[in-house]
Amino acid sequence: MRILKLKLTVLFLMICGLFGSVSAQMQPAKMLPPKVKREVKIKASANDVWNLIASLEKVEDYAPSLVKKSIADGHGEDAVREMEMVDGTTRLETVLIFAPNLKHICFIPFEDYMETKHLAVHCYVQANGPNKCKVIFKGYLHAKKGTSESKLIKQMGSEFSQTLKGLKTYFEK
Repeated sequence: MRILKLKLTVLFLMICGLFGSVSAQMQPAKMLPPKVKREVKIKASANDVWNLIASLEKVEDYAPSLVKKSIADGHGEDAVREMEMVDGTTRLETVLIFAPNLKHICFIPFEDYMETKHLAVHCYVQANGPNKCKVIFKGYLHAKKGTSESKLIKQMGSEFSQTLKGLKTYFEK
């Protein structure tokens, strides 16, 4: 009986050691850094700014330098927005993430308006006081083979900057 207890204890310690060494070798998951990141501070409540951004059909109200007209089908996750751009092109995108409690929304395009394998735009609105907030845009992309990733990054950065400038102007006029 005593030998059986000793064997079970040794077996238990070996199993614990095995799991401990396996978990020690595992690396924690890391979020990849965005290819493009822009942010702006706005003198407006985070809720007001979030409500405007979350109203998918109102993008032309704060980004008129980019978007001529937009319509939305649905609200929140899986909603679809079609935008007629100022340059005459059309963009169709869907909402992948819609988290009002975190004030986070993520869009992915239906078609390639950029030569990418993957493209996602994340927008975050963070409160910085009663009537102050910060809006952050992060862009993740992977260029198609033969396409200049730096050119795509420059384009996305320009669009982010114009949108954020438009939001600031909209609320601080």
